[in-house]
Amino acid sequence: MAAYYFADREEDGHFNKTMVTISNGFSKYHLAIAAAEADQRQILTSFLTGAYPTPLVRKVLALPILRTNAKVRRLSARGERIAEGRVHALFSPEVLHVLGMLSHSEGMDVGSFQYYGRSAVRHVERAAAEGARIYHFRSGFGGKSLEVAKQLGMFLLCDHGSPHPYIEEGLVENRGRMPPPGSVSKISAFYGPGLSDFQRADAVLVNSQFAKDTFRHFGYDRVPVHVIYLGIDDAFLSHVLERKNTSGEFRLLFAGSFEKRKGADFLMDAMERLDHLPYRLEIAGSVCANVVERSRRFFANPRVKNLGLLSRQELASAMARADVFVFPSLSEGSARVVFEALASGCYVVTTPNSGSIVEDGIHGAIVPPGDSGSLADAIAYAYHHRDKVSEIGRSNALCVKTKYRQCDYGAQLSSLYKELLGES
Repeated sequence: MAAYYFADREEDGHFNKTMVTISNGFSKYHLAIAAAEADQRQILTSFLTGAYPTPLVRKVLALPILRTNAKVRRLSARGERIAEGRVHALFSPEVLHVLGMLSHSEGMDVGSFQYYGRSAVRHVERAAAEGARIYHFRSGFGGKSLEVAKQLGMFLLCDHGSPHPYIEEGLVENRGRMPPPGSVSKISAFYGPGLSDFQRADAVLVNSQFAKDTFRHFGYDRVPVHVIYLGIDDAFLSHVLERKNTSGEFRLLFAGSFEKRKGADFLMDAMERLDHLPYRLEIAGSVCANVVERSRRFFANPRVKNLGLLSRQELASAMARADVFVFPSLSEGSARVVFEALASGCYVVTTPNSGSIVEDGIHGAIVPPGDSGSLADAIAYAYHHRDKVSEIGRSNALCVKTKYRQCDYGAQLSSLYKELLGES
């Protein structure tokens, strides 16, 4: 491996050790938190991202006509504690991305990733001049900037937040089971930029052991694949409330897009098997129209309530009401909602495919993906052992708040940077 110099700026203007530039890509993504943690440790040269609430944008968003708009609130929520001079918002590529989604143009969507990569070039050049020797970027958003970073001697760390693209769709179609070794699922051109980035990276970073296992299953061994769990961010933790379920009801919560990939069909089947139990199930998130269409009886059940899309503060409140958080996903990188549920004191029933830290019997229950019977059994066990559910819930909250906070993620990232460059 080539030798890299990891530099930080001392007071006299010379470089000491450890500087990194981080590229987030579009939307709210965990690399913004990575950048905030790097900035706090004074190892960040620059943060590249799509649309972002810069000072000028915040003034515009504060106008009364915009203040209550849901999309405006989501844009405002992208802000992190990063020095303004280090933030470089690439608005135009994300505008092209939005237009591509609205027009259902895959070509325009892929083009927006390439545009982002080209737009990042000048910022990468400047970062290298300021001492950055690691380029930590989101898969799919490297593009042209990777060629430049490599020429400038930077270490390329590709951050991927989901299973390997060639395994991901196979997991969904195969009821959560890994496809046979050597088989390759047909994927769209949307994944092309990410696959290209994998081939140019010096290392890959994923956020769960499960995600790493999908890379191994596919046979990806070109460079090392590292794992750092994201844990819970400070913004959500500030909304976590004391437990509120004093009604005596057995309350279940699902959060996320209620669709096939998240195990919606298996959850509905499991609840039908538990029709004799006095439960209440709340669903927080969007519900796919085709799921509603073919499951009208399930949604007509008065014990099932669709809460719709919630703010993070509203989600924290819903989690404080729930005894059990149930998340039977077939394919995830590492589901943030599972960490949020753990931090909120929920007993968690999920699958290995959720990419979480949940251990069976320790944090709740792990059930095989695509197995409605095992899912129903785990929920029934929780119903009949309410005291144990409460005890484990309290332990879960303590575990996350002491081991999986944003600062813990930042510390592990900092250590990884040093390891990659031979400084540990």
